[in-house]
Amino acid sequence: MNEILNDVQPAPPESASVKPVVIYGGPLYNGKGNVFSDGAIYISKGKIIAVGDEGSVFGQIPKNADMELYDTGGKIIFPGLINLHHHSYRAFATGLLTSQADSNYQEFLKNFWWKFDKCLDGEMIQLSTLLTVLQSIRSGVTSIFDLHSSPVCVYNILENMASVISRAGIRAVLSYEVSERDGDDIFIRGMEENLNFIQKYQDNDQIQGMFGLQANSAISEKSLALITEKLGNKAGIHIHLGSARDTEYCKNLGYEGSVDRLNAFNLINPKSLLVNGPPLGVEEINKIAAEQATLVTIPESLFPRQFDFFSPAGFPGLQIGVGTGGWGSNILQALRTAYYYHRQTGAENSQLIDFLKAQLQNNSDFAGRFFKGKPGVLEKNASADIVVFDYVPATPFNTDNYIHHLLFGMQSVQAAMVMAKGQFLYNDNTFLTLDEEIVIDESRKASRRLWELFNKL
Repeated sequence: MNEILNDVQPAPPESASVKPVVIYGGPLYNGKGNVFSDGAIYISKGKIIAVGDEGSVFGQIPKNADMELYDTGGKIIFPGLINLHHHSYRAFATGLLTSQADSNYQEFLKNFWWKFDKCLDGEMIQLSTLLTVLQSIRSGVTSIFDLHSSPVCVYNILENMASVISRAGIRAVLSYEVSERDGDDIFIRGMEENLNFIQKYQDNDQIQGMFGLQANSAISEKSLALITEKLGNKAGIHIHLGSARDTEYCKNLGYEGSVDRLNAFNLINPKSLLVNGPPLGVEEINKIAAEQATLVTIPESLFPRQFDFFSPAGFPGLQIGVGTGGWGSNILQALRTAYYYHRQTGAENSQLIDFLKAQLQNNSDFAGRFFKGKPGVLEKNASADIVVFDYVPATPFNTDNYIHHLLFGMQSVQAAMVMAKGQFLYNDNTFLTLDEEIVIDESRKASRRLWELFNKL
């Protein structure tokens, strides 16, 4: 693994300069719902010094300052995007699903995903993480919340992932998916992996940890009590609320549902991510809002389970974010999927647009609970996580219509430039902190080995 880590890291790029940088020349969305039609942003020492209209920003730059100028040529400027739920280990599953039926979701988990994650070794995991990072950066994502599973390869696996993510330059909050499906020994290993990683990275501003859980039905009462005892109420959990089976499991134990059970064990707090499964009752939703946790939707998983759209307006304080869940790494694509799905199922257009706008901002708010520098926001003193998308709008791009451009104008658009903490990670179709060619070449070899193992099980 260390050999791969060394191979994929090129020499420090010249563009990763310590000089101040001014990015200008196109519309700028600040991550707070506002657009500057002729935006500019002044960056020094990894932080934003000034942001706004070109005239205002250039007026704040010291005369004769030695700096770099980045002219977008009309392309839009955006804060780095945030993915609140990812499974990077699934990067090698593409194309392996062809003969799998998913009419019974629990059987699909058992026969495909729980078989797949048992094939993973440390090298495969490191490479699938690298492949996911490449995909994320190219999609304008600079912060990832990842829930990992590899039952035969648990010890120090989050550190394995963190090592390549750190070198790539993006932020990540990592967790291991604890369950009892593979026995007590694997459960204890997964619990210790989470606890040790959370402790080690608690003061790190690039990598953080959460406590990962598969779903309620995979954890007994005794095990939940042990997790509560070891974890306390300081760190958040990252969990799938599961399927209707999980809801029924919790009700059979005397709880109102999945959320009520987790809350009874004091596992829900403002740093908790609850990944939406079946439709939730009003009381369950109100519990999430009361504990200031964040509910996460995975739009690509909506279709087989027919979830109903509901407006957060009816639940004061409820925050709903968005993730990709391993269905690629493109958050803008996830938002488009959500829009088209909910429109087809009857959601009112203006209400849905407001919902999608809020999801982008809720992602930013949640990431800010782990990292300094207001990730997902472009304002003075915020961290310089910036994306220039390869999109020159032919029609006005403003505060009233920016979400329409994201949904309808940028269907196949990728990033032209990505910066994190003031460091250029990607520019002119070139990765500056990773060697894309080596990552893809080594990934091909590793994925072939994984597929061979998978087909033998």
